[in-house]
Amino acid sequence: MKIEEEQRLIERAKVDVEAFAQLYDHYVDRVYAYIFRQTRDHAETQDVVAAAFEKALRQISGYRWQGVRFGAWLFKIARHELGQRRRRSWRWLPLVDRLISPVRVEAAVADQFEHEALGVALMGLRPADREMIRLFYFEGLTHREIGLILSISENTSAVRLKRALNRLRKNFCHERERII
Repeated sequence: MKIEEEQRLIERAKVDVEAFAQLYDHYVDRVYAYIFRQTRDHAETQDVVAAAFEKALRQISGYRWQGVRFGAWLFKIARHELGQRRRRSWRWLPLVDRLISPVRVEAAVADQFEHEALGVALMGLRPADREMIRLFYFEGLTHREIGLILSISENTSAVRLKRALNRLRKNFCHERERII
């Protein structure tokens, strides 16, 4: 969907539930995948996504166009909802299982040793660094969209991602040498 088309659809969605349903259909799979990578639990993911879209529907009348895809706003709501649920339940899964997509890792990592080194390197990062990498590389969001989600500027997003990648590279090289 083109950004201009999306903008018109958002304005219609403020008064027409059918228009919101089109936005839902367009974004639900991406929001679901984003949350599922963090939870690895279908039931919990369904709960979070349902709550996020319910909040989005209730708050759509106050949505203001900021020149980025509507999905960034939905990611922010879903991220917030997941954070609230986690604070209430303190249910955490190992991060490597949530962050690493097997398809992408296999393409990037030639053998099991490097795979292990990458997992350990990711685990060695701060949560904020892991979140930056997840949003940019796994969710495919722009720096502007990440900035909106994390309430930081577009430039700050780019700088934080670059620093996170530098730390990941350093951790990975260290772990690779240790394993091999």
